[in-house]
Amino acid sequence: MLPPGSLTARYDGSARLPGDARDTGYRYGDWELWLSDATPTKAYVRTPDGVEAWPATKEGFGCR
Repeated sequence: MLPPGSLTARYDGSARLPGDARDTGYRYGDWELWLSDATPTKAYVRTPDGVEAWPATKEGFGCR
């Protein structure tokens, strides 16, 4: 679990792909990773059930 305040936005389990979203080609099973220049702090994951928006971590947050 991430500490409070470490993300740039909230997770959205029922998002829509932005019009400029592009398929990165990355796959995990039937999940697809999409990115958008209009929303650079989010990654979009297309699944058989819909689209999820995953927020980025704030600057300076990372693994040790």
